Amino acid sequence: MIPSQTSGRSLDRHAPTALLTTLLASTAFFLTSMDALIINVALPSITHDLGGGIAAQQWVVDGYTIPFASLLLLAGNLSGRFGSRNVFACGTALFAASSLLCAVAPTMAVLIAGRAVLGAAGAMMLPTSMSMINEAYREPLARTKALGIWSAGGAAASACGPLLGGLLTTIHWSLIFAINIPFCLMVLALVGRVPDSPRRSTSFDWMGQGLSIIALVCLIAGIIEGGTLGYSSAEMLALFAAAVIALALFFRVQRRSSHPMMPLRMFASPRLRIALVLGFVQIWNWNAVIFLATLVLQQGCGLSPFVSGLAFIPGALAALAGNLGSGAMVRHIGGRNAILVGLSIMLVGYGVMVPLTDRFGFWTVCALIVVCGIGGSTTMPPTSNLALSSADPELAGIVSGVFNTVRQVGGAIGVAVVGAFIAVNGTDLATATRWFFIEATLAVALSIFCAWHISSSTKEA
Repeated sequence: MIPSQTSGRSLDRHAPTALLTTLLASTAFFLTSMDALIINVALPSITHDLGGGIAAQQWVVDGYTIPFASLLLLAGNLSGRFGSRNVFACGTALFAASSLLCAVAPTMAVLIAGRAVLGAAGAMMLPTSMSMINEAYREPLARTKALGIWSAGGAAASACGPLLGGLLTTIHWSLIFAINIPFCLMVLALVGRVPDSPRRSTSFDWMGQGLSIIALVCLIAGIIEGGTLGYSSAEMLALFAAAVIALALFFRVQRRSSHPMMPLRMFASPRLRIALVLGFVQIWNWNAVIFLATLVLQQGCGLSPFVSGLAFIPGALAALAGNLGSGAMVRHIGGRNAILVGLSIMLVGYGVMVPLTDRFGFWTVCALIVVCGIGGSTTMPPTSNLALSSADPELAGIVSGVFNTVRQVGGAIGVAVVGAFIAVNGTDLATATRWFFIEATLAVALSIFCAWHISSSTKEA
């Protein structure tokens, strides 16, 4: 039965605590997203002060991305064992400490090490923030609205991250790290007031944890570095082979373990499987189109990085509005239909671009990012809720870890696919762009097919 319009207020007596949880979780999403974006504009200034070439600059970026994506699954498992609030607090404290280390780094090596710790801390914060929302809001409609606000933290980072980075870098690049510290201190001062999640008192799956980290590090590193070294190089083939072997061993261990870190029974839920597909495709296309649009604007149109960045501001603001408004849409038409509406908007956005690639310029990019930003932000809160509602509350941490890991892998693969299209088509950027939009349209169509099969019993979820 679809809940009544008032059921979303079933937690009114706990409203201050629930709202605080949403605020802290959104702040965490904002910080972890912003640190992946704000660094790029500061790279020339960092290199001027600390030295290093292109390879060092790449590792300043990837030094955050690889541990962040690789440790999400571990962080989700730890939240189930020690409580999401405790792991979240530890991650926030580590995020503040590593931000300070990056801000005062005397050498490039220290900065890269600090970025790696920062990525690990971010991995502890992201899935646990999602799990905290799941614990604070037990009613599906209220939880979906809270997840929309949580997702808005990431959208806000997309909107202001590059511009804030440019502003702070004009003063000194260290401020792009130092700015994290007051936010972290605020979160640490308030996090003790939010409810903790249920814990699972089980043995620690050391073998599973180790194999999952090896598999994800090799896979993410291979996807990222393959664009530079070539995906057919010996180093990349070795990384991918190691990832496949470690992943196969991981699933073998999980099947045989009496206390697995990732209980495979949770994948029996069609809701979780659909949520993983939707999350993977959405972030695949989104990261890819941002990467491709940046190349087209700067290399194809000859625009400066600053002017190119302005093209993404309307889309980021549209995504922010979409996240905040998704809860109202779910309340009126249900989660399943809200997902279908968002996917249909994205289908139109990507599909219309197939015949228009020769006109792909500043205003076209603005329009595309606005349309796809609205579609994606409408889809993701109910999709996140679909994933969380697919398992028992004590598994919320690991479900969140799996969901966010799949999204990170999807985003990395999306950028790699664009790179492959460009490599195949050489300097013909218009043809590579057309092939990408064909792929993106087909991928969204597949998502619509999957979303259509969300059972009616979960349409409010």
